[in-house]
Amino acid sequence: MKATRNYRFINWGKNQTCTAENFLQPQTEAEIIEAVKTSNKIRVVGTGHSWSAICLTDHSLINFDLYNKVLNINKEKLQVTVQSGIKLWQLNGLLDKEGLALRNLGSISDQSLAGAISTATHGTGINYPILGSQIQQLSIIKANGEKLVLDCVFDAEVFNTALVSLGALGILSEITLNVVPAFNLNEQNYVTKFDDVIDKLDEFVADTDHFKLWWFPHVDEVVVYNYRRTHEPANDSRFRQWLMDEVLSVLVYRILIRMGHINRNWRKWINKLLVTKLIMPLNRIEKSYQVFNVPAPPPHRETEWAFDIRIAKDLLREYKQMINTSEHRINFLQEIRFTKGDSYTLSPCNGRNTIWLGVYNADNYGWDTLLADFEQLAKRYNGRPHWGKEFNADSIYISTQYSGVEKFNALRKEWDPEGKFENDYIAKLFA
Repeated sequence: MKATRNYRFINWGKNQTCTAENFLQPQTEAEIIEAVKTSNKIRVVGTGHSWSAICLTDHSLINFDLYNKVLNINKEKLQVTVQSGIKLWQLNGLLDKEGLALRNLGSISDQSLAGAISTATHGTGINYPILGSQIQQLSIIKANGEKLVLDCVFDAEVFNTALVSLGALGILSEITLNVVPAFNLNEQNYVTKFDDVIDKLDEFVADTDHFKLWWFPHVDEVVVYNYRRTHEPANDSRFRQWLMDEVLSVLVYRILIRMGHINRNWRKWINKLLVTKLIMPLNRIEKSYQVFNVPAPPPHRETEWAFDIRIAKDLLREYKQMINTSEHRINFLQEIRFTKGDSYTLSPCNGRNTIWLGVYNADNYGWDTLLADFEQLAKRYNGRPHWGKEFNADSIYISTQYSGVEKFNALRKEWDPEGKFENDYIAKLFA
């Protein structure tokens, strides 16, 4: 097992940092168990793609970049077993070679599978729950080093409590996923009026397999994305992918964001330019994971909250009004997605079909005020924060939103009586 002393951790968003006494990189399950047994306190970190303080510790930080193998592929059962450190982009490529795919994905594929599961990472599509819903079986290493294997059917009650665990119950080891035959997506996007979409939001959400919106603040238009599942052959070109995904979406976008740093009053103009001039209507067919995953965004600040879809129209109208009537100057898209409700204890989608509203900004200027203003709005609408993104909720608010907190804490006390997996983030949320 690779080990580094006094390791300085900085997350991808560069808003969270700590110095861990030990940084451990196991390659086998036996080494994971050893690390757990010999550590007084231990937290897991994957790619560091969380904006929250979920990974931070002064003690032992364990990373699974070397624990990332595919262990078994069963094409008859359409199941794949992997080590929990595998990155989503690695898994996507390996599945594709076997003619298989995950049935839904989020926008970014840099995360480790364990991290995506533990924080309730999601994609979009009102008939598709969070990514963890694709898990058939998982093994978790408890604080005493014992390995526990949970099946989503045979151990449903405990499985549902342990799936979204924030790393507070134990360390995920081996994971068995239910997969599907590889499929393509027909992506159609276009620009239209924000208010027109909100007026007919229910129809937009129900009319396609995977629907999302990108709104650039201070602009009346919104970018509509429709993804339809298809077995028609791919028709996208390498030139278009290079031009749109590398030149315009990465290089040009980052230049425009830097211009917005020079003079923040330019941001309204820049956003208008992006939406009405640079985002062209698109109709393409490509492999599912290549459509779900978007080009790498520039570093930014980010929060995202989940709401009951029944209040979606009121929420979006009030959010747009709040931004447009304030002094905020935002130079980053705001992503709006939709997922199916579920029964996982700490899933933000627990018990309700969900609209996710992501609030982003590309620099720190005004971020604390924007975050506070949005959270005030979010709490009035009984929002639930994404565990891997920035928020200022505490145990009192969390307990009002999750009826299963008591059950989760009971399991935490049973599996980790000494608080080995607890850090300040966990203590604040589940006091």
